[in-house]
Amino acid sequence: MIKKKSEALSVTRLINEVLVLQLSIPLKQIVNDTTFSKYTGIKRPDLLISEFEYDGTNDTQFIENLVAYAEAKDNCSVNDKDWNDAIKQAKEKSEKLKLPYFIVTNCKTSIFYNASNLEEIKLNGNPLREFQTIDILRLIKNRLKKDDSITNILTNVDSISTISESIFNKKLWELASIYRGISFKNNNQKIDFTIGFIALEFFEEKANLENTFDHSKIYWSSCFDDIDSKLVANITHYITNLEAETSFKEFENLMEIVKTSITSSSGKPLVSPSETKLIYNIINSMKPLHGTGFDLFGAVYEHFASSKEKKEFGEYFTRRHYAHIFSKLLLKDEVYFNNSRKFTICDPACGTGGFLTESFKVLKNNYEINGTLNNEAIDFLSKECFYGIDVREENIARAKLNMFLVGDGHTHINHLNTLTSKIEENFYSYVITNPPYGNGTIKAETSSITTTRLEIAFLIKIINLLCDGGKACVVIPDGIFENPSYKLIRKELLEKCTINAVISLPKFAFAPYTKEKTYALFFTKRSSLITKTQTNPIWFYIIDNDGLANSDKRFPTKLRNNRNGWKHDEISGWVSTDGEEKAGKLESRWLNFDDSDTNGTEWITEKGEKVKMRKGGFVEIKTILEDKYLTLLPEYYLRPYEPNYIDLDSLKREIKIIDNMIKDLI
Repeated sequence: MIKKKSEALSVTRLINEVLVLQLSIPLKQIVNDTTFSKYTGIKRPDLLISEFEYDGTNDTQFIENLVAYAEAKDNCSVNDKDWNDAIKQAKEKSEKLKLPYFIVTNCKTSIFYNASNLEEIKLNGNPLREFQTIDILRLIKNRLKKDDSITNILTNVDSISTISESIFNKKLWELASIYRGISFKNNNQKIDFTIGFIALEFFEEKANLENTFDHSKIYWSSCFDDIDSKLVANITHYITNLEAETSFKEFENLMEIVKTSITSSSGKPLVSPSETKLIYNIINSMKPLHGTGFDLFGAVYEHFASSKEKKEFGEYFTRRHYAHIFSKLLLKDEVYFNNSRKFTICDPACGTGGFLTESFKVLKNNYEINGTLNNEAIDFLSKECFYGIDVREENIARAKLNMFLVGDGHTHINHLNTLTSKIEENFYSYVITNPPYGNGTIKAETSSITTTRLEIAFLIKIINLLCDGGKACVVIPDGIFENPSYKLIRKELLEKCTINAVISLPKFAFAPYTKEKTYALFFTKRSSLITKTQTNPIWFYIIDNDGLANSDKRFPTKLRNNRNGWKHDEISGWVSTDGEEKAGKLESRWLNFDDSDTNGTEWITEKGEKVKMRKGGFVEIKTILEDKYLTLLPEYYLRPYEPNYIDLDSLKREIKIIDNMIKDLI
């Protein structure tokens, strides 16, 4: 009886803290330990997740639309007697439930099994050891319905990110519960300690991947010891060895934070041996970390940083779903690896490497899909393709490690000042960046205007860095597109480049990091021999909804339509109720969507209000040149302001009302 109560408590925590809070699965779509006699007789499935809410009367609807079934066994280990008994029960019940797969969990580790052959299911070669979002559950069900023999499910780059991040966020939540008892100096110390600890595990993975594993040395896996103090001593020894190696020396600062936190020459260490062991075990359960498919530093930062720190950090942090879609759009033509046509990608204000990590995974996924991810392609991505520059030295270590963890490509990330250092110009095939804004001290390299505004200085520098035919995506504030003082900069841009698109981002796109209204500018550099204003029309698009509330709070809206598509997210890809992967709205509309004929697009806001406004379309260059200030603001053309004029009598009435209010106040 005690064991049963313990199991029920563990499952309840799993449902509330993981499935609902972490993975955003609606609670009413989850049923625990309930009899469905028509399907499983007296045997109760432990955990069921369906497309429909369960109200106690709709058994058929709920069961026939299941996306997942799990058998739970508390206090057992993978492959022990209880675990294997759960597999046996789950196979029998999954057949009656007509599901092609099932999950066995001890509420800590959860393994997915093919119900036909009882083989463990992998996604893109990686074993699944945690519950997934409902999108991924749908996808697994769909693929196995089509072919019940498969055990390795290949999926696209958007889903890879979803899989990895959902698992990783659960692990961060586990770490946070331990960190409550540790007096870190500030959140930055907590963040760097976490990243440094994660890096220790990855260094061993890298040695295995590169066939450089030396059995005479200590590695991550050999650090473990049942005695807490010996585990600490082993980790310290491991860090000392890594700090002596040239290839890891650049990450010394991050590793040193770990070493000084878990040891102490005198007195009590910041992190006790027992806490170190708990942290070690959680990070050990994150494996594999290679090719995580998302900005690892960004995930840790968003989880642990305070609002104040996020604001301070905002000048070099870009939300990951923006970094991902902009990388995808910029690199849309790079669908396969061609050894005779190599290219370079640069972020001249790389921060912690968010744009570079997203670009890496987009290219790797493209090459993999088209069967060209060979050793030469991997070498190209790892050592030749990516370049990052940042003025802050602490960012360089973070960016290098971020690239290191996503799959490498950290070779050419350097601590330089893009605006003053000697950097090769007319060299880069692609530039993607979110440069700093505001007043600086360096004069922009242009004769069009005299200014030290950082966004203008960076924009001109980016044009110079690109080779002829090179393409860029730059996130910049609204002033560049509409400020009358910057008309000549816009003229220079139209003469030196072909502007492909200007995308308006929501007002709070980067809140709380910054509340400045921003836009994504996509352009192609033309030859210096061609100085005439571009003739191609420009595609303008306005993103009204990006999956987060349109306020400075920025919480996920998570609202879906009846096909599971996002209602308030034009950026993210999704998986339909049929288990089919779909591109996000912006990607599917890229450079082709025009709603001028329908007088706009209708959508429902997060408050349930119907809105109809124009969202996208092409504007001819002639129209732009006819504008007095060469305005390039999407709203100016797609949603022109229409003043609400009133007659003279109405004006007099309004003035009288205001006059009476003033008299009342006096």
